Amino acid sequence: MSYKLRAGDLVQVKRWDPVPYWHWGVYIGNGEVIHLSGAEFDLKAKSSANVHRVTWKEFLGGSVEWDYVPCPSNIDRAEVVRRAKSAEGGYFRNRPYDLISNNCEHFARWCHGEAESKQVQTATKWAVFGGAVAVVGAGILGAILSEDKEEKRKERPY
Repeated sequence: MSYKLRAGDLVQVKRWDPVPYWHWGVYIGNGEVIHLSGAEFDLKAKSSANVHRVTWKEFLGGSVEWDYVPCPSNIDRAEVVRRAKSAEGGYFRNRPYDLISNNCEHFARWCHGEAESKQVQTATKWAVFGGAVAVVGAGILGAILSEDKEEKRKERPY
């Protein structure tokens, strides 16, 4: 990747524990990232996860797969960095980590203006779609089995 990170850019790194996901942070310059995480990215430590500063190398954690979201031109980079630093050292939004409503992506995107997690939104859409497919499939299967029973009942001579 030839892009030179600038303070205020959002960064994401691919993690694989236990399934693939993107871990998010805010690049603040000088080779440092502020992110929401448990100690050493330990998923079991999410109840104590807080916003803290790490080096770029620590943030990557050995992963070679990363990406970035450049700071939009209508947002002041210094303000993004100020927001990230203002949350440092504690819970994000004074609430414990929560995968659905208060995760690392919520924190990073909040620094750009809106706390949201597109990963959670996508997963929710797929879960709803999968549930709908299962319900429709069960309905079709039920109709087929019911029709089959009716046909067999009609075939009986008594």
